[in-house]
Amino acid sequence: MLMLASCSREIVVPQPDELAEGPVIECIIEAGNQHLVKYSRVVPISEPFVLPNQAHITLEISGTQSAAASNLSPGSFMINNFPVRARDSFHFRLFSPTDTLIVSDAMPSNVVLTKTDTLTQAIAGIGLTQVFSFQFRDSAIDENYYRLSASRQIKKYIFGSSGQKIDSTIGWQTMKIDGNETPFVRNNFNNYTEQEILFSDEIFNGVLSTFRFHNLLPFQNTAAEKTLSVLVTLENISFATYQYYNSRAEHLWSQKSITQLPGPVQTNIPNGYGIVGATTSTNWLIVYPR
Repeated sequence: MLMLASCSREIVVPQPDELAEGPVIECIIEAGNQHLVKYSRVVPISEPFVLPNQAHITLEISGTQSAAASNLSPGSFMINNFPVRARDSFHFRLFSPTDTLIVSDAMPSNVVLTKTDTLTQAIAGIGLTQVFSFQFRDSAIDENYYRLSASRQIKKYIFGSSGQKIDSTIGWQTMKIDGNETPFVRNNFNNYTEQEILFSDEIFNGVLSTFRFHNLLPFQNTAAEKTLSVLVTLENISFATYQYYNSRAEHLWSQKSITQLPGPVQTNIPNGYGIVGATTSTNWLIVYPR
């Protein structure tokens, strides 16, 4: 017993609310003039949750130009009339009564689609569905990380009591997509989401490549609804943003599982949560006959 006592020690178990406390930032810098910043805090369960409206937020490019954000509403800030261009390095600074942080990143190179095509193809386990083919030239001097997503514009009809069409609504819906291209498959995090496809240029760096992805839920144009158009978005994102989206997909998937514990979401916020990242993007709009 004396020997056991001499080897034992007290283990201090940290409180969950103490571990969670910290700033939450969401700001994806786009190649444009306006940049939205969402700022909040994780607080202990015993404290009230209040969105902050006192914060000095600035964005600086290459140590020469800077702009300050204006407060739109509690927790929401906007940096106006401050263009950030491809390959610009920038520094994001936030000072508030509770938080001080600096995050640095760089805007990726521009991405441009050089060829696009659509077709209908039989996919195992799905049947006939829409397939989208696109080609773009990857920058050979950069390590690039891409995010692919698509949404469809739907017209839904409203019927009267006698079955006649009396009105309609038009809205956008995120599509469920997948693809078997090698860069898609090499990123295991794509197994956790059907909302987007994330991939890097590790195996095709600098090469003009063609990629395909398909619709997991084939369009069912009926008397009740009709697909009007599809918007495909290809983004070139910074590495920090790539890690954030990958880990977020796994985290959200784990939350739906009764056997998996949600893992942490990758962040570049010091002692906090969220992301200050960067993206350039290009869109491809497919309009269907009406």
